[in-house]
Amino acid sequence: MHITKDGSFTFNIDAEDLSKGLRPSVHSPRNKKYLTECIGAIGYEGALQAIEDISNLIIDTSLITDPFPYPQIFIGTTHIVVCGQTDIYELVGTSLVHKLTVEAGIRWSAIDFYNYIYLSNGKVSVTRDALSGAYLLSTLPIASTICDFNGQVVIGAPGIEWT
Repeated sequence: MHITKDGSFTFNIDAEDLSKGLRPSVHSPRNKKYLTECIGAIGYEGALQAIEDISNLIIDTSLITDPFPYPQIFIGTTHIVVCGQTDIYELVGTSLVHKLTVEAGIRWSAIDFYNYIYLSNGKVSVTRDALSGAYLLSTLPIASTICDFNGQVVIGAPGIEWT
C-alpha cells in the first residue's frame, strides 16, 4: 500500500473478502479479511449487498387500538398480515386494508404457503383464499398455535376453544 505525502492512500479489497461480511467474533485474529464494521450492507450469497432502510418498512398501525399483544404482525412469503384482537388487515403497498372482523380469542397464530394463509385465535380459524385473496372463516380446526414443520401444518390444541 502506497501512502502519499498528504496522508491519503488507496487500499483495494477483493469482492470475495468483502462478501465474508462481519467478523464472527471480536476475538477473531487480525488479517483474516473480515469487516469490523459495516453500515448499511451485509455479506450475502458471495456479495456485499445493501440492506433496505428500516424506516421504509414502518407500518402505521395506529388504527388498531387493542391492548397488548396487539397488533400482531405476520410477515409471510408474499403477504404481510396485521391482526388486532378481532380485525384482520393486510398490508397493501404502504397502507393497511381491512379484510375481516371475527370473534375475539387468544393471540393469533398464522402460517402461510405463498398466497394461502391459515390463521387462528383459538376461537375461530380464518383462511386467505390463494386465488381470490379473500379472508374467510374456515372449517379448518381452531388452534392455539400453528407452525410449518418441513412443509406440514402442525397445530396445537386443535378444536379446543379459548377465550
